[in-house]
Amino acid sequence: MSLLPRLLPLVVVSLFPVSPLFADPVADRYRKATATVAPRLVRIDTVGGFEQVDGALTNEGATTGLLLDEQGHVITSAFNFLHDPSTILIRFADGTKQVGRRIATDYNRMLALLKVGTVPESTHAVPLAAVPKTAFQPGRTVIALGRALSPDEPNLAVGILSGTDRIWGKAIQTDAAVGPNNYGGPLIDLDGRVLGILVPLSMTSTALTAGDEMYDGGVGMAVPLEDLQTIVFPKLSAGKDVYSGETGFSFTENGIFIGAPVLSDVLEGGPGDKAGLKKGDRITKLGAAPVQTAMQVVCHFQLRYSGETTAVTFLRDGKEQTVSLTTEPPEALPKRERKSTGLPASTVTDRGSSAHF
Repeated sequence: MSLLPRLLPLVVVSLFPVSPLFADPVADRYRKATATVAPRLVRIDTVGGFEQVDGALTNEGATTGLLLDEQGHVITSAFNFLHDPSTILIRFADGTKQVGRRIATDYNRMLALLKVGTVPESTHAVPLAAVPKTAFQPGRTVIALGRALSPDEPNLAVGILSGTDRIWGKAIQTDAAVGPNNYGGPLIDLDGRVLGILVPLSMTSTALTAGDEMYDGGVGMAVPLEDLQTIVFPKLSAGKDVYSGETGFSFTENGIFIGAPVLSDVLEGGPGDKAGLKKGDRITKLGAAPVQTAMQVVCHFQLRYSGETTAVTFLRDGKEQTVSLTTEPPEALPKRERKSTGLPASTVTDRGSSAHF
C-alpha cells in the first residue's frame, strides 16, 4: 500500500475576519477554536531517508507537529519519520523556519519528539491547554488539525469523539478524517483545548505502518495529551528511543477478549519464561491489582514499555506464586519457527494467530 501523501477531505480554514454577509455561527466557532492553537501548529518538511518501510513507499510530503514549549520541543507522529530523513525543516505559523532534529521516538504510542534551537516570540504567550482524560465525553464535537495542505493556514476536519481507551487504552478515537496530512497534529475541542495527538495505531498489528490502512475510514486515533505530558515526554526528552514491553507469552485469539487469563504459549527464552511462567498458568494479580480476564493482562502490558518490571501472581497446581517479570523490546525476543504457520512462536498459538504481546 502506497504511503505517499494523499489528499484528505479536509478544509483549509482562513483565520482572517469574515464578512458579516457570509457569517456562520458554527463555522465561526470552529475558526475560533482553531485560532486558539494555530500559533503552536507547525508544518514539517523532510528531505532524504529510506524510500520504503515495511515494503511500502514512505511519506515524503509535508506533515504536521505541535510545539510543546518555549524550549523548542515539537511532538509529531512517528509515522512521519519512519524513513529516517536526513533533514527536518520546521515552519512556524508566522512563516519563520528552523532546522529541527529528532530527539527520540516512542515506538509504543508511535510519537516522535523533535527540537529546534529557538521558537518565535509569537508563540510564547499561547498556552497549551489539555483536556483532562476524566473529561473525555464520547459524542462531543472535536476538530482534527493539520498544517500540511497549506503553509499559511491550518487544515481541519470536524467529527466527534467516538471512543476512549482504544488500542489497549493507549488512544482515543474520532470519526474525523485522519491521515498522513494531519498525523502529528492535535485533536482539539471547541474551546481550543487539546485532547490528543493524531497517530496511526492498530489493535491487530504492531508493524511500523500499522493503522495507516484505516485512513479516511472514520476511525482515527489520538494519544491523549495528558499521557504525552506525564508519561511519554519524560521518556523521550532523555534522548533514547522507547519500545513496547514484550512479555513473551500469549493467550488464544478469542481468549484475549472473553477468556480467562490462562497462558496458552510461553516463548522459550522470553521474559515470561525467564520469570518462571509456564503454559497453563492462570494469572491472578498484576502488582496489587486482581486479574479476572486475559484482556486485563494485555491492557496492563500494552501500556508499558520495555525494561519495566511487574509483579505477576499466578496459580499453578492449586498453589499461588509471585514472580517479577521484566519486559523486553520486540527485537530482543528469541525467534522460534513453527512449521504450521512459518511465523515466530511468539505470534501464534495452538489455535493459530493471537495477539501476542
